[in-house]
Amino acid sequence: MRLLLLAVLWAGFHGVAPVNRRANGAPGGDIPCDARLREGRLRAAPEGLKVTTDRTVDTSSLESIVRDVVRLADAATNDEKAIALHTWLHHTIFHAPYPVETPPQSVGPLKVIKVYGWGLCGGQHTVLKALFETAGWKVRYRGWSNPGHTTIEVFYDGRWHYFDVFLKCYYWTRDRKTIAGQDDIKEDPGIVREAPQEGRVPPDHYLCCGDDPEGVVQGCKTSTPYPPSRPEDGWASVTGRDRNYAPSLRLPAGATMRLEWRGEPGQAAVPQRSQHSCGIRDFRNDRTLGPILEHYGPRNHSNGRLIYAPDFSRAADMADIALENAQAKAGKIVAPTAGSAVFKLPLPYPYVTGRLEAELEGHGTFSISTDGGQSWSETPGGDISARIRQKYDVWIKAEFSGALSKLRFEAVVQHNRSAQPYLLAGSNVVTLSAAEELPPDRTVRVTYAFQEATAAEKRTQFDGSGLSYGEPRTVSETARSLPHRWRIDVGGNTPPKMLYLEYAVQAR
Repeated sequence: MRLLLLAVLWAGFHGVAPVNRRANGAPGGDIPCDARLREGRLRAAPEGLKVTTDRTVDTSSLESIVRDVVRLADAATNDEKAIALHTWLHHTIFHAPYPVETPPQSVGPLKVIKVYGWGLCGGQHTVLKALFETAGWKVRYRGWSNPGHTTIEVFYDGRWHYFDVFLKCYYWTRDRKTIAGQDDIKEDPGIVREAPQEGRVPPDHYLCCGDDPEGVVQGCKTSTPYPPSRPEDGWASVTGRDRNYAPSLRLPAGATMRLEWRGEPGQAAVPQRSQHSCGIRDFRNDRTLGPILEHYGPRNHSNGRLIYAPDFSRAADMADIALENAQAKAGKIVAPTAGSAVFKLPLPYPYVTGRLEAELEGHGTFSISTDGGQSWSETPGGDISARIRQKYDVWIKAEFSGALSKLRFEAVVQHNRSAQPYLLAGSNVVTLSAAEELPPDRTVRVTYAFQEATAAEKRTQFDGSGLSYGEPRTVSETARSLPHRWRIDVGGNTPPKMLYLEYAVQAR
């Protein structure tokens, strides 16, 4: 029997047409993978694969975020460090209804940053709380009753300080010695009312979404401080720390992951609105953020595309496949009697859609697991989107007797483009690294695609008007060992329009 699961590719992706023919099987001898794995001759893909640049923030952990934000801001005092963290988070997340996941999944600070990029007041401030706590400070929530709002304060240098990443504000005290707390504002509302004309507010994004300074005054007057928070304390759907979430990327040999800077309509992992509710007001007048984001319109979700098509004739590709009573032979996985092959595809980004294509000579079934192999559900293949939507730890299992000659899985995922290592005009030093060594039988190819941009020398708004773009550029680099560094020089006089960042793990 021949089982054929047909896939329909995402339109335009790599320009590849749907595959619906039987694989011929590449020439090659037997690869008794179980034995060679036991001998340590084959090694699976490394954990923690990531690209970073010298000019952007490494978002792989809360610790790396705090480290890079402080470094890039050249922040020395605690006020400077806190301002830098507040400002970076303003650059990274936006207003939209809380992202929610079905238990046992949950949404923590890193997931907000890397996956969704949005939330409401209590959730955004839970992320800021996590960053402040990672910097070594204690934090407390403060709830406002008029208007209704959830805020935080951070304690350093012997006093509390108020930062609001949702309203986009903080206030220097009248003597400009430190950032004011809400009790300071209660006692002296002029700290807020007179701050803009005295230059004691954020220079680029103060109340940029249209909130009223008087609302801040009234909110502080009606605010109630909570006791200092524990790291695990969260708000609404956002937990204080991530639970059961692996933020690192692991790609098996034969996989390509393309992370795009655009989001396709209807291709979000959640059904609710995933676009900034205030248009482009959050970056239109921001001299730092505006040039980076003006190419894309209002902030929303971004999509990525995964293609996994292992070559069963290559030992590197086989090292990432768990076999039982089966082995690779002549470009196929062969099981004379009942055997199985498990393909593990966990990602730090939630799946949105997925399609499965396979060719099986003999008898067998396919199953999907979304909990790391703890439970399985049989699938006829084809469109498996309903089974994997908003899941991260997806495994595919083939149980068969005969020969599996081909498997191809294609998926759309969701991510937050503002947390990716974008390029800037000028020189960018790029580093590809991982938490483990790269096995000697494979390489990783990284490709950046972008368009260089030119803008008028003097402008006060950053709304995409008057920009001119060069032809799309792709710059690829292949690493045979890690870490691997290279330089990308970007022309133009303003940040480029990013198109995508792609990882491809290939057998040598």
